[in-house]
Amino acid sequence: MKKIFFAVLVFIISKSATAQVSGNVNAMSGNYYSPQVSLQIPSQSSNFYSLLEANVMMNVKADSYVAIFSLAQYGSTTGEAEASLETRIKIFSEGLKKIGIIEEDIFFDPTTFLPTYETTLSEKKLSKTFNEVPTGYEIKKNVHILFKDQQQINEIVSVAAAAEVYDLVKVDYILENKDQILATLRNEALLILMQKKKIMESAGLFVRLNNIGEMNGTAFPSERYSSYTAFKSGVHPRVIQNAKNKIEVTYNYADKSKTVYYDKVSDKQFDKIINPVVLEPVIQVYFSLKASYVLFDPEQEKNDKIYNEKLKELRIKDLEADIFIKKNPPVKVK
Repeated sequence: MKKIFFAVLVFIISKSATAQVSGNVNAMSGNYYSPQVSLQIPSQSSNFYSLLEANVMMNVKADSYVAIFSLAQYGSTTGEAEASLETRIKIFSEGLKKIGIIEEDIFFDPTTFLPTYETTLSEKKLSKTFNEVPTGYEIKKNVHILFKDQQQINEIVSVAAAAEVYDLVKVDYILENKDQILATLRNEALLILMQKKKIMESAGLFVRLNNIGEMNGTAFPSERYSSYTAFKSGVHPRVIQNAKNKIEVTYNYADKSKTVYYDKVSDKQFDKIINPVVLEPVIQVYFSLKASYVLFDPEQEKNDKIYNEKLKELRIKDLEADIFIKKNPPVKVK
């Protein structure tokens, strides 16, 4: 039994060696391709026909994070709604302080304050009327929370649940040194571009760069989450019909669980990845350097240069001769 299992395992590994480890996303959607980013130079920059291209990306951990939670509170009166919301806010704030979030890093943003309604039915002998009547008030506030360690989000969610706050709107990733990162990527891209130029010249294709353009972009984790629904349904029941009767079958579909996962920008678009191992969601900063070029023959240019120098010398001599003749005109014989 162990030998059979080992043989099957070796077969699976050999078949998936190029695809690495797969998951349910492939089973649900066939051949899955991670969404790519655009590395095209904007058309207004210039026209690039014959191109040398260098694409580099760096995976960067955020310097800080801002989580936004939404609180909603209902009440029959404005005072009741406000008091209940303030109680939950107090519980939330005190819980955040206990896990090291200081008061200056917590901000409450009021978003809506609206009356709520319900519909009542008024029946008369020959008519029915549906009327909207006020039932109370709804207050909503967003809580913005600044934190430094990504692992703190687990504690923050637990504190939010204790305050009956269940709506995590989003988490923003903050990057403080983007200029420095772009400078590093630009230098790496330039080195790769020059290496590609050198490889072409080693093959006998000499190129001269005549135009250069660049673009950069940033992929944040909030933009890179995808989803799929994993399930395997049974065979649909057959509907049996004959001349005497007809059997109607209703098929009720069960709710399927949707999986959400972090889907980083694929490495295959790039010549080089800095910090390639991604364990947690990161900010991905990418940079593309494109240079248009023309081919030339260095030997022909050398010969043309010699020819042009000789031609220049002859022209100078002709010019000097013309000047000499003008200064020393020939004597006319009477």
